[in-house]
Amino acid sequence: MIKRTANLDRRNFLQFAARASAVFPLAGLGVAALSSCARIGSSFAQPADASVPKSWKTTIVGPDEPGEPLTISGTIYAPDGRTPLEGITLLVYHTDATGHYSPIAPGARDNRNTRLHGVMQTNHEGRYEFRTIKPAPYPGRAVPAHIHTYVSGPGYPEYWIDSYLFEGDPFLTEVDRQNANKGNLSSTLKLTRDGDGMLRGVRDIVIERCSKNCTGG
Repeated sequence: MIKRTANLDRRNFLQFAARASAVFPLAGLGVAALSSCARIGSSFAQPADASVPKSWKTTIVGPDEPGEPLTISGTIYAPDGRTPLEGITLLVYHTDATGHYSPIAPGARDNRNTRLHGVMQTNHEGRYEFRTIKPAPYPGRAVPAHIHTYVSGPGYPEYWIDSYLFEGDPFLTEVDRQNANKGNLSSTLKLTRDGDGMLRGVRDIVIERCSKNCTGG
């Protein structure tokens, strides 16, 4: 069983999981990061370049990708919540501006390939940054637009953390909205827009060590 943080209780988590599982395998659902963790099982097919060493910055989309440009940055801290950690891997993936994970050919089913994904490793200041587009919600589903993510590093087996959500999304739950009051540690991001049209958000992460409460894949 995965222990949830205070801002997302079990009932609300299960409601979110039920909504999302209809359109994406459970392995693709974000799980709380701040108090416990769940190791990644073999059921999730990681992008082929997931093991390649990365910079602390990555660009996920090309200049012609439809959607609103979005840059998210932050710092990953040790469990003490104060010490920045270098060399922590963050992998993110999300839907495109139509709400799909991969292009849909006429008459074909969406195979959920994670076309838009990126991998980065924190620098000596614990910093990360990725540039992409703001994802769209799943078509026809009351699930907030989100960016899936997990973290890993030396001494920190891979585990899911809460998906990035966005203030103002009509599908946010009341718990999601309250979560926005946690400042930079919130997984519900308040976005600002630069003069050039770029949306920007900040999220800091406190990493965990798996314990006897962790669940294997």
